[in-house]
Amino acid sequence: MSATGSADVPAELLTAPLPPLDPPPSYDAEVLQAWFASLDPVRRAVRAPSTWRAYAVDLAHFGQWCAVEQREPLPAEPQTVGDYLRAHVESLSIATLQRRLAAIAVGHALIGVPSPTDGEHVSLVWRGLRRVHAPDRPRRRVDALETRGLADLVAPLVDSAMDHRDRALLVLGFAGALRRSELSALDVGDVVDGTERLLVTVRAAGARDERVVELPWGHRAQTCPVRSWRTWVRVARLTDGPAFLRMTKGGKSLRLERLGDRGVAEVVKRRALDAGLDPSLFSGHSLRAGFVTSATRAGVPGVSIARQTGHRSAAALAACVREDRPFPGNPAAHVGL
Repeated sequence: MSATGSADVPAELLTAPLPPLDPPPSYDAEVLQAWFASLDPVRRAVRAPSTWRAYAVDLAHFGQWCAVEQREPLPAEPQTVGDYLRAHVESLSIATLQRRLAAIAVGHALIGVPSPTDGEHVSLVWRGLRRVHAPDRPRRRVDALETRGLADLVAPLVDSAMDHRDRALLVLGFAGALRRSELSALDVGDVVDGTERLLVTVRAAGARDERVVELPWGHRAQTCPVRSWRTWVRVARLTDGPAFLRMTKGGKSLRLERLGDRGVAEVVKRRALDAGLDPSLFSGHSLRAGFVTSATRAGVPGVSIARQTGHRSAAALAACVREDRPFPGNPAAHVGL
């Protein structure tokens, strides 16, 4: 698998003109996925595969609404986009609508016409809707799976292929503070197995740089990244290709297909349910938030945590911390109050 950047794109393609596409033949999500898949390597490389899949779903929703309303989706009039936002602001979150706007803008860029999302009409509608509706919709924060919670999730796992896959996925996702898209994108070749550690090359999505994270030998077999990975590789007989594979229905055998980012989230939710937890409180991000919270509680400096997580700002790193109980070393306890 190549990275999402342009390093693997031939030089002649980087300088070649990029002709516009014809509009998609229909606005079914699968048709739109195929439409995006027909892009030249340059344009596909600027976004992660998961982003293209999300845009297909978003543009399908917009296109199907336009069909009902007898409007043209590509190219769309500014009034059409504004009416679409008004029609769905009560049923969709502001974050979802923002992604829909991004998909609409990308669709127009691909057919070579200006996007109505750049105009003043849509901008005014959008700012008004955000002002009215965004304050009533606080961002949902999933619970963090700290070290003890991770141990609870992997404790019931026994000896099936799915158990070994899920243990390796959960432990590596936690120890590497990986996003679910990064877990999904891992290839076997990205994990270098040393004597007492794993060196994992994380191929980040979008404009983020790739990073290398070190996963050391753990004190407990159940939560040891090295042992979990080695066992999964042996059981699955992995030599190359995706690091984490899909399973057949019922989990009886492996499929030679990459586990998608949604599949990563489903593993977390399913194992949370098996551990007696409410699965609605957890997602793929719970592993990353759990690592940051656990490391912060242990007194690990923020710069060291950020080196593992790839965060670029202290504010973004702090947003991963769950503060449901006091942290050790709170500075307010040391100023003579």
